[in-house]
This record gives sequence, structure tokens and C-alpha cells, in this order.
Amino acid sequence: MSAETVLAFAAMSAVLVATPGPAVILVLKNAMLRGRGSAIVTGLGVLVADLIWATASVVGLIALLVSSQFALDAVRVAGAAYLLYLGVRLLRTKKFNMSVDPEAGRPSNVTPGRAFGEGLFCDLSNPKTVLIFASVIPQFLNASSSGSDALVLGVVFATLGFASSVVYALVFGAA
Repeated sequence: MSAETVLAFAAMSAVLVATPGPAVILVLKNAMLRGRGSAIVTGLGVLVADLIWATASVVGLIALLVSSQFALDAVRVAGAAYLLYLGVRLLRTKKFNMSVDPEAGRPSNVTPGRAFGEGLFCDLSNPKTVLIFASVIPQFLNASSSGSDALVLGVVFATLGFASSVVYALVFGAA
């Protein structure tokens, strides 16, 4: 695979990553409610999920998922249910407080494992991510491309996504 192909894919991925989705909203929420550290750990969960999707695309699992309407619908429903669960849990939190009083502290303390899991599950159940690995990455491959070429593009996408999460965490963690 040529360097031009990787750069073109990276530029296109930067546009996709800049389009907010469920993972970005989750990172923003964690940055504002739990702080930068929790948001970055959530971003790490999203990174690992992207790497799982990249690996799944190389071994052909993405093609199977996309070819089965039932499986794709299951991912969509799981993603929607998870976001609904997070919203309800946030609304039911007794410590929910958006006060700007510096003495008020953070409204919610969450373990790093839980923050990581939120990011992981959010991105594993995100149909947008599935479609990127199923339809966008193949556009940058040709007949002579290998599985490692697809994996390289998947890693580029995951890395850009994580960098975006870190930027969101730093900016909105200061809010």
C-alpha cells in the first residue's frame, strides 16, 4: 500500500472522526462530569473497540455482520439501548450536579475500569463504526491488498479517533 493511500485515508478519517457520534458524546459527558482522566480512559475504551473492529474486518467478521440484516439490527438496538441506559442512569444519579462552585467537586466518581468499559461497549455497539470498517476502508484497498493493509488503515482510524477523544477530554474537562 502506498503512502499516498494511507495519507488520503487519514485525511478522510479525520473528517469522519470530527463528526460527533455516540463515543464523542460519551467522552464529552465524562470530561464534564468526571474530569479529563475519566474521559481519556473512556477514549482508551473506544480505541480498543476500534482495534477490535479492525481485527474483525481483517478476518471477515464485518462482512458477515453487514450481510446479515438481523445481526446489524442487533448491533443498532444494543447501541441504542446502551445509550438509553446511560442517560437514565445519569438522570437517576443523586449526586448529579452541574454547579460551577469549585467546592462542589465532581458529581460522580467512577473507576477507570468502568470508564474504559463504557467507551468499549459504546463503540462496539456503534453501527457507524461497523460501517466505516465494512464500507469505507475497502474503498482504499485494491485486489493486491493484503489483510495487513486493511489492518493498517484500521489502526490509522483508531489512532485518529483516540487523538480526537484526548482533545475533547482536555478541552471539555476544563469546562
